[in-house]
Amino acid sequence: MTTTKDVNGMLVLQMDMITFAAIGAVLLILGTWIVNKYKVFWKYSIPGPVVGGFGFSLLMWGVYELGLFELQYDNTLYDLFMYVFFVTIGLTTGLSVLKKGGKLLLIYMVVCWFLAALQNGISLGAAWLTGLNPLSAMMAGQASMQGGHGMAASLAPLIESLGGDNALTIGMAAATYGLIAGSLIGGPVGNWLISKNKLKIETDDGNLSALSSELQEKKTEITWQNILIEGSLIFVILAIGLPTAQWITNATGFSIPGHIFSLFLGIIFRSINERTSLVPVNDQAMDMISNVSLNMFLVMAMMKLKLWELYELALPLTFLLVLQTVGTVAVAVFIMYRVLGKNYDAAVMSAGFIGHGMGATPNGLVVMNAICTKYGLLSRKAFIIIPVAGTVLTDVVGVPLFVFLANLFAN
Repeated sequence: MTTTKDVNGMLVLQMDMITFAAIGAVLLILGTWIVNKYKVFWKYSIPGPVVGGFGFSLLMWGVYELGLFELQYDNTLYDLFMYVFFVTIGLTTGLSVLKKGGKLLLIYMVVCWFLAALQNGISLGAAWLTGLNPLSAMMAGQASMQGGHGMAASLAPLIESLGGDNALTIGMAAATYGLIAGSLIGGPVGNWLISKNKLKIETDDGNLSALSSELQEKKTEITWQNILIEGSLIFVILAIGLPTAQWITNATGFSIPGHIFSLFLGIIFRSINERTSLVPVNDQAMDMISNVSLNMFLVMAMMKLKLWELYELALPLTFLLVLQTVGTVAVAVFIMYRVLGKNYDAAVMSAGFIGHGMGATPNGLVVMNAICTKYGLLSRKAFIIIPVAGTVLTDVVGVPLFVFLANLFAN
């Protein structure tokens, strides 16, 4: 580590990329152990990287308040984990999934896309009311609510490059709130829809066999050759996507994050490869790479939080998050429930929509499981549709919309 002092005389320790990743890996293991040991974290689907990394940021907050030192980080490996994760999302989601999901999946996604627009609109409206920087306020909208910790962390550099302050800290705080609030609110809302409308406790699986088979893991052996092929494919896409995105940004003045552009290249390649079989893609190997990179990226993002920067933002941020909660619940009750058929399946999916729309896909599954357990009937279509929609499909529109609005309000 190297040491310097900032303008206020605070000692600043510069952590190199290897040390940053090493501490992150240890915190990831520790956080995962804590989640497995204490059920409260399972209840709200709070992942190990958040627990370990946020605990570290709390420690650094105390160190900062005592005037001891502040940490700065070499982001080289942090960025690499983020880039790899986003390419793996694209490479595991082909357009054939949308076709197999049919009308029901399309309806759910369209409402999710509407929610993305609404959440961004609420953020910008709240910024106008409270005097927040609109770019910073956007980090407490779709990026962190529907996007979760991973998407918020990945979009924070864009916001900061365009002039938004405290983007990462706001995004992580909002995403953590969303995890808890979505888990707490989704179940009661779903139960209320069932009891208020006196719904029959019956389900219609529909013709979802093709999509169900898409979710089944292929029991194939993972070898070093699989990892080599998938890793090579990821780096080739990044080698094309990152400079191309930078070229487009320089040519148009419209800032396009390279990892987001690479994600869409991954989707395009997967869709072509499904028809041509140019490259043997092993989904289990790709999932393994994706999980490792996501967890390392998240724990390192949480470590970087400067919680003391939220002091002045506490009141407007609280107001903004309350508005996001009301907006998401309103969409679930007045739109999602109705367009999905106003039946038991619709009520279960509307509850899951709140968990997914405010937190993450696992939150939606936890909420739906609680309702189905109470009524003794599994809504199979809910447990097929939401995991598929909650991966990359809802971000296909949401992320470009966010990037467009960020560029618009930066000018």
